[in-house]
Amino acid sequence: MSTAQSREIGAKQSIPKELRYTIEDFNRQFPNNDTCLEYIKEQRFPNGMAECEKCKDITKHHRISGRTAYSCQFCGTQIYPLAGTIFEKTTTSLRMWFYAMYLMGSTRCGISAKQIQRETGVTYKTAWRMLRQIRTLLSEDLQLEGPTVEIDDLYYGGVRKYGEGRPMRGDKKKTPVVGVVERKGRVVAKAVESVGSATLLAWFVNTCYPRAPSTPMSIAVMTASRE
Repeated sequence: MSTAQSREIGAKQSIPKELRYTIEDFNRQFPNNDTCLEYIKEQRFPNGMAECEKCKDITKHHRISGRTAYSCQFCGTQIYPLAGTIFEKTTTSLRMWFYAMYLMGSTRCGISAKQIQRETGVTYKTAWRMLRQIRTLLSEDLQLEGPTVEIDDLYYGGVRKYGEGRPMRGDKKKTPVVGVVERKGRVVAKAVESVGSATLLAWFVNTCYPRAPSTPMSIAVMTASRE
């Protein structure tokens, strides 16, 4: 293929370069099971920082060689990043799971368990189970679990009924939107019916794990101030 033809093919790419994720990118990012485990650990416990049940504090945890556990640097209490996930107690390698997820995410028209079986070499029963469990994750709401989260709200659309600026309580022309963000992490935002304490507290509890405190004040104090 000539250089001119290669440039022409590249020019026809409809997906921006920063949004492309090829099989080469996947193999580079996840070459083995250890990198997959480290990725899961970073999503759940960024930089290995997690609450230690024995120390009663957020401490650094280090990988235990040959195991999927990480231990507290002070007391040795262990945490398991795979606990409570679809990977817990699985006998299929983590990289195989990640590859199945890559196939599901990169296939435009969907993928079948039979195709996962052909691509990965696992049995059809295993491929079907992986496909079903990955699909359950796609239907679940995201839950934040970082050590610290921040919450705020805004109003979107329409105009204030008595002029410009922040809508007054009871204004139905703008839609209230509440968002929670992990520090240096993920964001969850949702349109809500109101910004009252009952609505926000219920949504916050379902969105964040108990160990993720809100800042700069607790959710209880913040919502109480709205009453």
